Amino acid sequence: MKSNAYVSTLQLAPLVFAGFSLLPVYAATDETLDRVIVTGSRGSEARTVTSSPSPIDVISAQQLEKTGANSLRTALQKTLPSFSQRPSGTSNDSIARPYSLRGLNGSNVLVLVNGKRRHNSAVINLDSTAAYGTNPVDLDMIPISAIDHIEVLRDGASAQYGSDAIAGVINIILKQNDNGGSASTSYGEYTKGDGGTIRQTLNKGLTLPNDGFFNVSLDAKSQQTAVRARDATGSFYYRQPDGSADPREATADKSVQKNGLPKIKALGVAYNAELPLEEVTLYSFSTLTKRDARGGQNFRRPNSTNIIPEIYPDGTAPFYTLEETDYQAAAGAKGLVGDWNWDLSSTFGRDKGQAGADETLNASLGPSSPTHFDSYTNYFDQWTNNFDLTRAFEVGLAKPLQVSAGLEHRHERYKTESDDPLSFINGGYIYPSGPLQGQPAAVGAQGAITLTPEDEGQASRNSYATYVDVGLNPTEKFYVGLAGRFESYDDSAGNTTSGKLSLRYDFTPEFAIRGTLSNGFRAPSLSQSVYAQTANQYTTVNGVPQFVEAKSVRVDSPLAKALGAEDLSPEKSRNISVGFAYKPVPEANITLDAYQIEIKDRIAQTGFLFGNGVDQILVANGFRPGYRVKYFTNAADTTTRGVDLVTDYRVDYGALGNVKYGLAFNYNKTDIDSIKSTPAALTAAGSNLELFDRVAQGYLTVANPKTKLILSANWTIDKFDINASVSRYDKVIARDVNPDFDVTYGAKWLTDLEVAYDLTDSLNLAVGGNNLFNVKADNNGYPNGDINGFPKFGSISPFDPYGGFWYTRVSYNF
Repeated sequence: MKSNAYVSTLQLAPLVFAGFSLLPVYAATDETLDRVIVTGSRGSEARTVTSSPSPIDVISAQQLEKTGANSLRTALQKTLPSFSQRPSGTSNDSIARPYSLRGLNGSNVLVLVNGKRRHNSAVINLDSTAAYGTNPVDLDMIPISAIDHIEVLRDGASAQYGSDAIAGVINIILKQNDNGGSASTSYGEYTKGDGGTIRQTLNKGLTLPNDGFFNVSLDAKSQQTAVRARDATGSFYYRQPDGSADPREATADKSVQKNGLPKIKALGVAYNAELPLEEVTLYSFSTLTKRDARGGQNFRRPNSTNIIPEIYPDGTAPFYTLEETDYQAAAGAKGLVGDWNWDLSSTFGRDKGQAGADETLNASLGPSSPTHFDSYTNYFDQWTNNFDLTRAFEVGLAKPLQVSAGLEHRHERYKTESDDPLSFINGGYIYPSGPLQGQPAAVGAQGAITLTPEDEGQASRNSYATYVDVGLNPTEKFYVGLAGRFESYDDSAGNTTSGKLSLRYDFTPEFAIRGTLSNGFRAPSLSQSVYAQTANQYTTVNGVPQFVEAKSVRVDSPLAKALGAEDLSPEKSRNISVGFAYKPVPEANITLDAYQIEIKDRIAQTGFLFGNGVDQILVANGFRPGYRVKYFTNAADTTTRGVDLVTDYRVDYGALGNVKYGLAFNYNKTDIDSIKSTPAALTAAGSNLELFDRVAQGYLTVANPKTKLILSANWTIDKFDINASVSRYDKVIARDVNPDFDVTYGAKWLTDLEVAYDLTDSLNLAVGGNNLFNVKADNNGYPNGDINGFPKFGSISPFDPYGGFWYTRVSYNF
């Protein structure tokens, strides 16, 4: 079997009361704490989790499996206190779920695979609570069965890795086994009996000449839907000509909302290969994933202009569909010339997403309207080329001077295409009779995101970068790291320069302090400059949810310019982190790191812009009035402050087995330092218009939990492996335009448990439950009434809102 020098696992911390564990789960062994890591420092000197100058978490493949999670994002949420995701939402956001690290959205997190930059998704997150209309890397497009371990650098690293690494870096290391393999089958469903999910994984290692390897993996998943809506209220049908109620009202099924967990079928394959030759080693890796999703939308009543009675006499709840293909292919060579280690690589990635709607209609087309539409297609391409050099110099210091340098070229392209014109055109249908006689029918495919021809767009750019990374030890106990990077974009992002200083001092072998100081940047994503859409959306006003016609418009469009939009500038950050690593006894580890991240010119969408003045601008630019408009802007300067605490404690109870106790905690708070002034164009359009209103501000400051706590333990005894954890999510607040109708969702404790048993040396059976006690978010949503039957917890819950999930898994190693 090919040895893997990278394997190490997440350190979590101890919690013992009256001599027994409070609960169990994911923690590192003594062996893995000393394994080499590759993220956050370059050079030939081996760095480990405990000797790193920056905080790093390492999660093994076994830990990912033991979470019982059906996606990589969910597994990371359960193992990392500073990682979170938005597990519910509508349309795009229920499928490609938004996530964040240290309170910053996924666009501020750089994702690597085997140390090489991963391409972004073509699917746009429009849930402002976590993603601010960006297209971060879709972690779920990487087959979990291909992963050996994940290294998460919780520190600014733009000077080392480039744009996006403001919050940190997630480096996914693929398996390198050259023999044997594994297979697993799992099935689970929610306590209510829905959301049934079956997963099949397979991994096999093959031997190549000269101690090389070829490792191949497969993941397949089928997920059924789950809905937690309430019964709608009010009438569904128009009254009879004599004024009496339609007799269908008495028997109408009022459980009509379909918003919830989407139905997903996904298949992913991956390989990782390495072939040593005489003076050079060739390597390559690739992933390919196909995902088809179908997510329910809000109900359209038959007594509305959204419906044609000849097609849907009882109304319809449309389904949003997304067919997505994602792949990455990398190839390179590495070797030694003189005393220099070199690495030359090229990586290409593409994500394509085609969106549509089913069981829907464009009512303005009348009875001849189709009931399925392919509404738009997005593409994102990224081609990255790297040349890296590293060498150790003997200069008379306590340890050799580590010098690394490199060049990078990156080409990116983002494109959106409008598909079926019948999804957005105005067919001009006028109701010929009945209660709506003489009225025009609603325009556009219901429950769909549509792109009109004027919404289409594409952009591409090149980035050229060079970096230098130096590490030295003036004394045996004192480490200094310096990194600098210059990056030039051939679009409006321009040139950027960033640097980083890392310090670590080991007072004793058991206690060290560490700190970093850096500045960073994130170039505006191409999607933020290009993406536009037209859709029926809902928002809340005075606590009442209502449907609105909304447009997100390109920053460079005449409409956006007329509303005060300006070209986007890069986000610029200043990061400072200070902490310590302490080993009070050989069986325990404690790390504590405090951080502050200042971001200037943070990019976000405006709040909804509407009213008489906006209608006049819409008409002047060729649009019909009534739309609520958004665009991207450098909205605010923010400061995020937080603390990460990660500890673990191992106890050998002899005949009663071994227990690994853990405690992990994150505190995170974002303050808005300043807000961009409302442009004169908006002020002239209406005195009540704000560029970045209190609702949009709330997405930054109160929509994510300020604290997250994970108490855990892992108990191994004989053939049993028992894992359990308790996670606490702090309260979150959904803001309304009117402060009187803000909604607070209180803090919640969730309990996970898995019991695994080795039936043989190769065969393992596991039974587990996530959220054992079926805890749900507070039922505080829409306090001023909701006739639509939406879930009471809305879409802001920071944890899975569908309740307890039970599963079983059979694994076989060969």
